[in-house]
Amino acid sequence: MTGTASWWARRTGQAVLARHSLAGNLGWTLLAVAVPTLLRLVLDAGHYGAPFVTYYPAVVLTALFLGWRFSLLTTVLCVAMTRLLFMEDLPPLAGTVQGLTIFGLFVLSCASLIAIGEWLRRVLAELDAASSREALLNQELRHRLKNLLAVVTSLSALSHRHSDPEYAQAAFAERLAALDRATSLLGGDSAVSCALPELAEEALRPFLADYDIRLAGTPHRIDRDGCVPTVLALHELATNAIKYGALSAPGGWVELSWGEPADGMLTLRWKEKGGPPVAKPERRGMGSRILSMHSPAASFTIAYPREGVRCELKLKSV
Repeated sequence: MTGTASWWARRTGQAVLARHSLAGNLGWTLLAVAVPTLLRLVLDAGHYGAPFVTYYPAVVLTALFLGWRFSLLTTVLCVAMTRLLFMEDLPPLAGTVQGLTIFGLFVLSCASLIAIGEWLRRVLAELDAASSREALLNQELRHRLKNLLAVVTSLSALSHRHSDPEYAQAAFAERLAALDRATSLLGGDSAVSCALPELAEEALRPFLADYDIRLAGTPHRIDRDGCVPTVLALHELATNAIKYGALSAPGGWVELSWGEPADGMLTLRWKEKGGPPVAKPERRGMGSRILSMHSPAASFTIAYPREGVRCELKLKSV
């Protein structure tokens, strides 16, 4: 029984929120007027009872399913049909106090029914929107958890594999902190992007106060799936620059710059200057593995000219 009621409620809600063409709405409006008119003709041809009594359901149903504008049109048509078919032998309603009272009560009743129908319609629309947001948030949560667990598992395995046992835990903790900063950029809602320069500033926040890292670029938005890999990549670049590159020498500095997107991709350029001569590492460590990641939203290429490390980060823009 509960399942049947739920099914009917769902189907009714879908019918209320369904969109129709102008011709469709006009057709339903005419039908809403025709049905109670025929019913009144069949019952008593309008000789008994209040002249408008059969039209009230039509007014509230059109308000609920078609909106207040078509319900107002239904009301006007109902008044016209009543005057033409059921009151032709009677004086106009405006001619007597009783007639004015009946007409006034009809107008007041219809206004109340239209308001109630429109209010119910808006409540259903808000509930439907809330349900859609909930479904989107649940999907987003599953997506983030799946990606987060995959990244944490990879960071743990590679940190311990490519670091000395004495420093593995500390390296893993630093990378987790970078991952935390990356996920915080996505916000608590169903964010689909993160922004530059905030992305770069947050990734490099532990280093900006003590090292010469210069950021240059205008604000842009980056696809969500590229945010976490970019923060991890920038963290690795900065860490390696401090250990072996430009930031390990007095006067050494790093420039991180970006321009305008091209073909839907934004390119960040990491350039190290003023450091010791650079040589390509013989062993592929954890940082190299992170910087070799590729996805539709983010890809990285790194080079080792003698004057300093160069890295290009291509990110999908939105």
